[in-house]
Amino acid sequence: MMSMKKIFACMLFLAAGCMLFSSCKKDDYYKDGGLANPIYNGTIYDYLTEKTLYFDSVKHIIDLAGMKDMFTNDTITFFAFTDDAIKAAMDDLNAQRFMNQEDSVKMEDLGAEVWKQFISMYILRGKRLAGSFPRMARDNIRAFPGINYIMLNGYILNIGLEYTNYRGVEAIGPRILYLTDVTFDPRDFRNNSNVRVASSDIQPRNGVIHALTYLHVLGFRGGEFRRVALDYLRTNE
Repeated sequence: MMSMKKIFACMLFLAAGCMLFSSCKKDDYYKDGGLANPIYNGTIYDYLTEKTLYFDSVKHIIDLAGMKDMFTNDTITFFAFTDDAIKAAMDDLNAQRFMNQEDSVKMEDLGAEVWKQFISMYILRGKRLAGSFPRMARDNIRAFPGINYIMLNGYILNIGLEYTNYRGVEAIGPRILYLTDVTFDPRDFRNNSNVRVASSDIQPRNGVIHALTYLHVLGFRGGEFRRVALDYLRTNE
């Protein structure tokens, strides 16, 4: 006869197996930050205002750009870069000014047009959930090219879902949303910089937010923000 200790061990094993099976049946097929409820009872602007740990500076430059009304009333899809991207961009700008023997500047010293240009690169009109974007495969771009979208400021970004592998089986793992600066090298997709969406389908009342990973260069191309900002400062100082 099986001892009580062995029976208890078998029960634990079966319980663990059931938990593992149920965890594999999650409805959320897109890799994200573990958001339990994607619905947010407020506007996109409210969400950014509330999440100060990640978006305090993002909300601030939206104000500086005069875009609060859009983030409050318009239906948009916002690929939200984080405060880290803004800090890195400002640090890079001020490092160049230091080399030029010029005083450092703050976010408020840059005109609304500078901030609006860069924020608008990350906005699509309308509400676009992750599942609405086509498949993209960097190593097989002819078969799975994603789609090139015209962003709010006219900039072209390729947006697509990468289908990952799972346990050696192709394309059945989590689907990860990527934005790619496709116009940098139109001949070779793999040479273009990209950014991964870290948390997708956050749904305020007036659209959707796809939060980007903090490891992102504002404007995609290194030095582009510095160039635009320096041009503005030379003209307006």
